[in-house]
Amino acid sequence: MKVNKALSQAAYAIMLVITLSLLCQKAFSAETSETKQRIIREVEIQGNQRISSAAIRSSIRVKEGDIYNAQVVSQDVDAIWSLGFFENIELSLEEISGGLKVVFIVSERPTIDEIRFRGNENVKTKKLANKLEIKPGDYLKYHLLKIEEEKIREYYVEKRYHWAKVQAETKVEDWKTVLIFIVDEGPRLHVADIEFKGNANFKRKKLLKQMETRQKRFPALVFHGRFEEKIFEEDIEKLKEFYMNNGWLDVEVGWEITYRNDNTEMYVTIHIKEGERYYVESLDIHGAAIFTEEELKKNLKLKEGGPFFLDAVEKDTYDLRLLYGAQGHLATRVKEEHTFSSEGAKVHVKFFIEEKDRYYIEKITIVGNDKTKDNVIRRQLTFFPGERLNVAKVRDSQRRLSNTGYFDMESGAPAGISFEPGSGPDKQNILIEVKEGRTGMLRFGGGFGANVGAFGDVSYTDRNFDVFDFPKSWDDFLSGDAFRGSGEILTLRFSPGTERTEIMLSLTNPSVFDSPYSVGGSIFNYSRIFEDYQQKSAGGKISVGREIVRDFFVKVVPAFENIDIDRDDDEETTPQDILDVVGTHLKAGLTLSANISKTDNFFAPTKGFEGESSFEFSSLDVDVVKFKIKATKYQPLFEVPKWGKHVLAYGGAFWLAESTSGEDVPIFERFYTGGYGSIRGFQFRGISPLDQETDDQIGGDLLLLMNTEYLVPLYKDIVRVALFVDGGKVDKSASDINFERFRVSTGLGLRLNVPFLGQSTISIDYGIPVLQEDGDDLEAFSFNFGGGSSF
Repeated sequence: MKVNKALSQAAYAIMLVITLSLLCQKAFSAETSETKQRIIREVEIQGNQRISSAAIRSSIRVKEGDIYNAQVVSQDVDAIWSLGFFENIELSLEEISGGLKVVFIVSERPTIDEIRFRGNENVKTKKLANKLEIKPGDYLKYHLLKIEEEKIREYYVEKRYHWAKVQAETKVEDWKTVLIFIVDEGPRLHVADIEFKGNANFKRKKLLKQMETRQKRFPALVFHGRFEEKIFEEDIEKLKEFYMNNGWLDVEVGWEITYRNDNTEMYVTIHIKEGERYYVESLDIHGAAIFTEEELKKNLKLKEGGPFFLDAVEKDTYDLRLLYGAQGHLATRVKEEHTFSSEGAKVHVKFFIEEKDRYYIEKITIVGNDKTKDNVIRRQLTFFPGERLNVAKVRDSQRRLSNTGYFDMESGAPAGISFEPGSGPDKQNILIEVKEGRTGMLRFGGGFGANVGAFGDVSYTDRNFDVFDFPKSWDDFLSGDAFRGSGEILTLRFSPGTERTEIMLSLTNPSVFDSPYSVGGSIFNYSRIFEDYQQKSAGGKISVGREIVRDFFVKVVPAFENIDIDRDDDEETTPQDILDVVGTHLKAGLTLSANISKTDNFFAPTKGFEGESSFEFSSLDVDVVKFKIKATKYQPLFEVPKWGKHVLAYGGAFWLAESTSGEDVPIFERFYTGGYGSIRGFQFRGISPLDQETDDQIGGDLLLLMNTEYLVPLYKDIVRVALFVDGGKVDKSASDINFERFRVSTGLGLRLNVPFLGQSTISIDYGIPVLQEDGDDLEAFSFNFGGGSSF
């Protein structure tokens, strides 16, 4: 009975709970339904001072007359928050007659009235402020301050303050919000030493060349010892690649860094575990039928018994494809496989060649040449329709097109060459895409010297001129669409001065009727005031030349000149060499010349060589023969990524003049040197033999020059620094071929390319004479604006 009674009570309690729950749920649902059905009678914005209520209302959806929806109101709160102007938003619902009043209560963020920096003793405030995204007048967003702190700290790291700490704080002064960045700069750090351990096969100097990280050394302005973690990590990878590319495939590279002298000096120790060097045990070529295995092997960098170079694998694969491509087998595939021997550090190398049929050139299409005529481009090509496709000729043609200067060198691909399928399986079409560039080059130069006075040099050269392309309107002339496209070379020069003036006009057609022959002509007028006499020359010449083989030209130049010499001083103070030539002299000359150019870039060469020689015979009143030879070699040393190539240029010149009449060579036919293009640090024509009685410079019959220049890129080939050494002399006769009275100078120069003026280079050099003679005229600075080498 007691059990039944207990069960009855429990059942009663459960029924009571269920009944009360149902009643409460019904009441809650009724209340919720009542709230949901209430009408929003009023929407109000409170707390805003600078931000207008209209701006806030435009971001929300609720409006008077809407049925209250809690989800929509919550979304409106989020929308107001997303405006970024407020640091707190509250929602209030008020019962009013006939419905609800919705109130958005906002708390505006303060605006930054002023930004200050404290503790930045070594970095200017202006530079730090430029690194910030936030500016005075912006709303203060505390979550962004950490980002701004990091930006300033990163800038300090760039300036070698690796221990810098930055903290932002705000305060209110005179009702203004001030943001203050408190900087603890710490000591300035530089790399004091980089040490290698374990490098048994390579010297420290060789390994340092593989790295961009440098230790501090003289001059500190250039080698300041900056350490950048990302660059250093890349340097470690470069060291690994260097070892692997030289046969040490198991190399391991680690490092440790220590600090000394109150954390101002960083000492980097790089640990190298070289391991064994791998050698090629066997080298086999499979699938070759067109070439013998011996013919292919002699073109490979890898040799049996020689070291195994990892980078040679890719190069040899490419060279094999290039060898087949030179024979027209453009689609030939070359695959390399190498396996490691189980007996020591030895490698078995195999090249698998899948030979394909030979391709022939069907047609050549040129696009992009709006101004340059097709035939002007085609005559630079070394391949023709109908012949087998030779990729070596394609690459050489691309170089020749770039060197014409007709096309936009700043575009990165002034003359692109690609292949397209022809009408048959063994035919290929060649597409040449060019981008027209500025072919006119305006050149300025000038200076002042005791022997030449003040002078200027203004010249204009257009290497893609067309004398018969007359303008149809002034717009054609002003826009450069006239007189262009035939590849003719026009030169206009006007060089006025207080003591020297020259006017010259020349026009050359380098390929008459698209043949290997060239024809040109020029007229000139020259006036020069020396200390004791004045020389006036006027004349003209024509030239006929021929390209014997690619890039090698010969030329015959007949010329006629009228030379007038006037004495300005008394006979007693005038050198006898001048008195002997006072009056008018007619000169008829014939010059035979040859020149060759095998550089990668005509205007700013980095590799290759160029040379010229000439033999001149003159008669009538001037009986002289002259022999001249000049050569320059350009050698790339290494290339720094994102900077450019380091280039060593060196060369020399030898000139000799002899009289055929038994008398002395006239003074106006003699040689002088000094200044830009010869020996910098001396004036233009500031080096010469002297008259024994008057000590005036009278020129010589022998000229010898030697020049060396090291070009260091500061920004690609746009800004470069030149370190140079010049040497040479001018002596009286050929019997003076020796190094006595040899002048030497050294110095520093700056090269600035000017793309918007064509292929032009501004050259400024500061030369210091190291060896000089009495009577030499010195001039530290030399300046030139134009293309070409500095010597």
